[in-house]
Amino acid sequence: MNHRQATTLWSQVLIEELVRQGAGLFCVSPGSRSTPLTIAIARNPRARFRMFPDERSAGFYALGYARATGMPAVLVCTSGTAVANYFPAVVEASADARPMIVLSADRPFELLEAGANQTIRQQDIFGSYTRWSFQLPVPEAGTPLAALLSTAAHAVRKSLGSPAGPVHLNAPFREPLIPETPDLEDPWVAPVREWMDSGQPWTRFEAPAKTPSPEGIATLREIISTASNPLFVAGNLERQKDADAVQALARSLGVPLFADLTSGARMSMQCEPWQLAFYSEEFSSRYRPDAVIHFGGMLIGKQPTGAIRRWKPRHHVVVRESPERFGHDHNVTLTIEAPPAAVAASLTGCRKPGGTPGAGAFFAAAAEKIEAAACAEQMPVNEISASRIVSSLLGQGQGLFVANSMPARDMDIYAAPAAEIPIRTALNRGVSGIDGITSTAAGFSAGLGKPVVLLIGDISFLHDLNALSLLGHEWNRVVVVVLNNGGGGIFSFLPVSGETDVFEACFATPQSLNVRAAAETFGLAYANPGTNAGFAATIAEALEADRSMIVEISCTREGNLQLHRQLKDAIAEAATLIS
Repeated sequence: MNHRQATTLWSQVLIEELVRQGAGLFCVSPGSRSTPLTIAIARNPRARFRMFPDERSAGFYALGYARATGMPAVLVCTSGTAVANYFPAVVEASADARPMIVLSADRPFELLEAGANQTIRQQDIFGSYTRWSFQLPVPEAGTPLAALLSTAAHAVRKSLGSPAGPVHLNAPFREPLIPETPDLEDPWVAPVREWMDSGQPWTRFEAPAKTPSPEGIATLREIISTASNPLFVAGNLERQKDADAVQALARSLGVPLFADLTSGARMSMQCEPWQLAFYSEEFSSRYRPDAVIHFGGMLIGKQPTGAIRRWKPRHHVVVRESPERFGHDHNVTLTIEAPPAAVAASLTGCRKPGGTPGAGAFFAAAAEKIEAAACAEQMPVNEISASRIVSSLLGQGQGLFVANSMPARDMDIYAAPAAEIPIRTALNRGVSGIDGITSTAAGFSAGLGKPVVLLIGDISFLHDLNALSLLGHEWNRVVVVVLNNGGGGIFSFLPVSGETDVFEACFATPQSLNVRAAAETFGLAYANPGTNAGFAATIAEALEADRSMIVEISCTREGNLQLHRQLKDAIAEAATLIS
C-alpha cells in the first residue's frame, strides 16, 4: 500500500472509530495539512460536521455542544497557530469538566524546528489542561491499525472520565495529502476487517460505578439529623437528575436550599430564590447555620460563600463527583465523592421536616418590590427586567445561555421561571471569561436541538462578534439579547469605580458598537424594544418564530447601578420577615 493510500485509510479508520464511540460531531476549520482528516469526515455518512473559519469560535462551539449533550465534539484543524486558538475553550472545558477532543494536524518530525512554514511545537501545547495528550505517528502501513483504533477509543474514554475534560491528539501527516482509494485486500487491513464490517466500536468501556460509602452516608445523616439549623447549597451540577434529587430532598426535609443558577434547580418554579435573602447583611449575620451541605461545584455570587466564611459552621460538607480539591476558603470538614443524586437519595428521612418561618412572606414581598421597581409593563426595559422577563417566557425544552459578569449575576438573583419543568441553563463558569460566549450558545443550541436565548453584555458581544455568522444555520437558533450600556457595567459596582481619573478609560471601556449594523451584516433580524411590554412581546414572537435574531436593550451604566442599589435596599428591608 503506497503512502497516499495509507494516509487515506488511516484517516478514515480514525474518524470512523471516533464516530462509533459517540464523538460524532466534528467542528472543522479549513487548512491544507488537515486535508486527509477533513475529507475523511466529509465523506463519512455518519459524521456530522460544520466548517469554522475561526478556530477560537469552533472551540467554544464544541464546548456548548458538550454542555448540552454531555458528549465530546471533535475539533479538527491544520498545523501552526490554528491549534493555539483552541486554548481558551480548552481551559474552560478543563476547569468545568466538559468533554472535548482536539484532533490537530501537524507537520512530520523532519520539518519541526527546521524553519518550515506554519510549524510550531504542537505536542502537549495545552499542558496540564488536558486529561490526556498523545502524539500519533505519521501514517504508514507498518503501524498496526488496531493501535490507532484503541487510541481513538481511549481518547473518548479519557474525555468522558472523572473528571471529564479535553483530550488532545496531535496527528502529523506527510505530503502528498490528497486521498487515494486504499487497497482493502492489503495484509495491513486484515486485522481490522471484522471491525470494518461490524459497525461496532473497537473497544467498549463502562463508566465506573460511583456509589457513596455507607460510612460517609451514615456520617452525613448524623450531621443533618442533629443540626439545629442546616442549610443546603446547590452549586454547579452536571446533570438535571442531580438537581431534581437535591431539590426534592430539601423540600422533604424542610431545609432551605440556596440553588445557584448553574445548579439546574434555580430555574424551577418550586425553587425559592434565597439569593434575595442574602442581599441583606443583617439577615446573613443572624441566620447562622451550624451545618452547610454543599452539592456540586462553584457558585456565581459571593453569597453565601462569604457568609459561610463568617459563620464558621461546625460542619461544612461538600458532595460532588469530582476528585478535585474544592473550597478556596479551605473550610470543608467532610468531602463525599459521589453523584449528588445518589447521596440525596440516601439521605431521605434523615430528619423531621422543618421550615423557615416567614420565608414565604419574604419571597412574596421581594417579588412585589422587584416588579414595582423594574418590571412594570410600560417602564423602560432594563438589565434586571430583561433577566426576569426572559426567564418567565422560556419553556418547552428551550434553553438559556447567560454570559458572565452582570448578566450571570442578574439572572442568578432575579430569575422568575414560569416553565413547569426546569429550564436548561448553561454558563461558562469554569474560569468565567467573556470570550467565546456567542459561539458557546450556538453550540449549546445545536446540542439541545432547541432554540436558545442568550443574555449577553455589549463587551462580551463585541468580543465574539464573528460568531454571529453561525446563527443563520438551522442547527443554531439563538435569540441574542444584548444589554448595551456602553461598556463594562460590572466595574461600576466595584471599588475601582471611585478612581474617577482612570475609571472610564481603563475599566468601563466604553464602546460605540452599532448593534443594528452588526445584525444586518450577518443577515439577522433586529429589534430594539423600549418598554418591558415590548421586550416581552419581542422575545415571545422570536421564540414562536423559531429563528435567530438580535434584540438590543439600550440602557446606561449609571441607571443600572442606581436601580440595583434601590432594589437591594428594598429587598434587604423585607428580609426582616424571615425569623
